[in-house]
Amino acid sequence: MNSNTVNRLLVPGAFALGLIAVLWVGWGFVGTSAIALTMTLAIGAVYLLGAQEIRRYSALTAALGQALADVPQPLAQLSDWLGRVPPALQGPVRARIDGERGAMPGLALTPYLIGLLVMLGMLGTFLGLVVTFRGAVFTLEGTADLQAIRSALAEPIKGLGLAFGTSVVGVATSAMLGLMSAISRRERLQVVRELDAQVATVFRPFSLAHQRVEAFKALQQQAGALPAVANQLQALMEQMERRGQQLDEQLLARQDRFHREANAAYEALGQSVARSLSESLSASARIAGETLQPVVENAMTAIAAESTRLHERVGQAVQTQLGELSSRFGATAGGALEAWTTALQQHARSAEQQVAGLERSLAAFNSSFEQGSASLITHVQDTASRAQAEHTAAEQQRQAAWTESLQGMATALQTEWQQLGAQTLAQQQAVGQTLEQTATRWRDELASLRSEEAARGEAAVQRLADLQASLNEQVATHLGTLGAAIEAPMARLMDTASEAPKAAAEVIAQLRRETTQLGERDNLALQERTTLMNNIGSLLETVQQATGEQRAAIESLVTSAGAVLDQVGRQFAETVGAQAHRADDVAAQVSGSAIELAALGEAFGHGVQLFAATNEKLIDSLQRIEAAVGQSMQRSDEQLAYYVAQAREVIDLSISSQQGIVDDLRRLRTAESAA
Repeated sequence: MNSNTVNRLLVPGAFALGLIAVLWVGWGFVGTSAIALTMTLAIGAVYLLGAQEIRRYSALTAALGQALADVPQPLAQLSDWLGRVPPALQGPVRARIDGERGAMPGLALTPYLIGLLVMLGMLGTFLGLVVTFRGAVFTLEGTADLQAIRSALAEPIKGLGLAFGTSVVGVATSAMLGLMSAISRRERLQVVRELDAQVATVFRPFSLAHQRVEAFKALQQQAGALPAVANQLQALMEQMERRGQQLDEQLLARQDRFHREANAAYEALGQSVARSLSESLSASARIAGETLQPVVENAMTAIAAESTRLHERVGQAVQTQLGELSSRFGATAGGALEAWTTALQQHARSAEQQVAGLERSLAAFNSSFEQGSASLITHVQDTASRAQAEHTAAEQQRQAAWTESLQGMATALQTEWQQLGAQTLAQQQAVGQTLEQTATRWRDELASLRSEEAARGEAAVQRLADLQASLNEQVATHLGTLGAAIEAPMARLMDTASEAPKAAAEVIAQLRRETTQLGERDNLALQERTTLMNNIGSLLETVQQATGEQRAAIESLVTSAGAVLDQVGRQFAETVGAQAHRADDVAAQVSGSAIELAALGEAFGHGVQLFAATNEKLIDSLQRIEAAVGQSMQRSDEQLAYYVAQAREVIDLSISSQQGIVDDLRRLRTAESAA
């Protein structure tokens, strides 16, 4: 048989014994003493009230034990299991799961009902004594016969046994009720131990300490993710730098190729023009000689001279036009080459400055962020350690103070109860001795002084009246002193016991609210940092897209420049080959080509400006990122300072409330010492 089975058998047995004692004594008072029967019924009612409270207390304990036995494995939500716990125990059970050492609800009336049963038994006994002595007085006053007086006094003296029956009932019911209370408290203690054992294993994921550890781990992971972001930004900057270098190399290579193709095209154009002019002049001279040979044979010399002069003039004109054309091409190519070289140098310098600035910004950001993260983690750890140490010391001091105060109070109450019991026993012994002396004196006086029965009777009546008055006065004084002595400490003890859980509950509620607010602020900070990471990712995508667009624009620009140069070369070749005699038109077309080359240079310069503007936007975006990260670090510092201030306020509040409780206990002990 286990302990639960034994307890289930002991409680009904104890209840039955107490009830049998009440019924047995009450049945003896039926028809004999209405006052004793009334007091017995009152004792039975109080006994049943205490037994009913113990039954409800045991039912709550059994329900909690059944709920602990039926805990699902694994437990997903605490509310799923907490609904099985009785509503009266849900709050204390939740507090224990959260890590708070709060007391479970106990028996509210039973400890007082146990003492009340004893007091009711004593009250019934005193009332029975009063009635018994009053009947004896009435008997002595109403007759003068000695035998009648003996018979009348025998009945009240026999009734003293019935008068003490209420004390027997009160003590018996008080003992049984105390036994049931002790057994019920033992069951509750076993269930609470089982609850504490499961709190450390099954319910640990739902405790505040476990949640604080998880939150700290999340903060550590977040702090570890920020250096990875900085590394990614560093890698992105290195990648952009490599792409800028590749673009510069491609531009230089394509510019060199363009210069080589332009020089080749100009050389081919000059050779083609010279060859076409020479062939045209040779063919014209040959045709003119063959055609006019029959006509101008006589004037050959003059014509030959004239032809020579004409040939010289044409050659000079052609040389002049070729020189002007070559000078124009050279000037145009030199201007374009100089403009492109200047733009490329400016772009290279601006790119180097941007890369250097970004490297310095990233280095400063990395160093400041690492220092801020290290100091933040160190400060949080130091603050948490100090707060934990202070809280542990304060808790130990508070528990020691409470233990000493309760021990002193228990010692004082025990001493007072012992003194009261000793006084009551002494008074009862004195009353018994007085009664014995009075009876002896009555027998002696009745045997020796029969002739003076009337006078002796009056003296006995007077002594009985004095004895009754003194007894009533002593009983009233003793009851008043006992009630006043018990009432004040009990009232103060109840007030202190009711205020201490309230203060502890307020402190616990305040700590719970602060912990919830800290968790909400941590979640908000985590959301802000997540949003910042998303913004950084979108900015990186924008930068990559802008870089791709710049590359496409430069490639299209180079392609269009090559196409224009090819088209100009083809137009020059076709025009010179088809119409060599229209040199002026060729010069005009060359001028148009120069204008197109100038427009091409302007377009290339515009592309360079767009690239510079994009780089400036990138720098602005990175500066905004740096400012946002700085603001985030500042907010983190402010939040940490706020957390430390709140923790200090909570600790001060807890210390002040505990100091108030200690002061109340000291005042209580001072009042008890003074009383």
